[in-house]
Amino acid sequence: MDLEGLGRAVDEAFAVTGVDTPPWPDPHPDGEVRDEEYSRCSEPEKYRVLAARADAWTQALSRLGLAEVETVTDPAGIWRRGPGVAVSGAVRLHPVRADAVPLVFGFSAIDEVARTVLVVGAGEPAVSLEQLPDCGCDACDSGSDGLLEAVDDLVVAVVSGTFVHVDAGEGREIVCTGDSWSASNWDGFGPPVEEALAAARAGRSPYRVVRGRAWER
Repeated sequence: MDLEGLGRAVDEAFAVTGVDTPPWPDPHPDGEVRDEEYSRCSEPEKYRVLAARADAWTQALSRLGLAEVETVTDPAGIWRRGPGVAVSGAVRLHPVRADAVPLVFGFSAIDEVARTVLVVGAGEPAVSLEQLPDCGCDACDSGSDGLLEAVDDLVVAVVSGTFVHVDAGEGREIVCTGDSWSASNWDGFGPPVEEALAAARAGRSPYRVVRGRAWER
């Protein structure tokens, strides 16, 4: 898969989809946070940059002939287990390659401002890979660069076939996006994470696994 070419296509689309959602720098370059910042989100609308990036990915993957786009009519009903936010809209990208898995963008709100939270998922039914931002308070704001990079990394992991999701139930799960992974409630439960991921990739996992091939041969 030509990831460089795909990235250029996304950036070209983002120049249009993101025209009204400018990036912003880290408001805490010195690391100092005031106590009152933990209880407010003074500019929730700026987080629409995440939806704009998802729109750019949607356009690029469709225009390159890698996926067909579905606007989901029941955005709350497409998840294996609901994300931690109320998803009011969603787009599902069905890869043209039959043995690849769909990519899902779900949209929620901060302080009732629509499309300011992005949930990236994969599979059908979808499993949630990450929610961005994970906290929208001013104290946790580190600028837009890290958020956009996280979106790109998640999408690339799905379309390149390198992501793995392992679900052992009761909130125990592993999300691997290629070179990095995160685990929830896994310590002291099952095999070491690397062993669990190896078993999942080899089709030997006793748990529920979502993974797929690269979208392009």
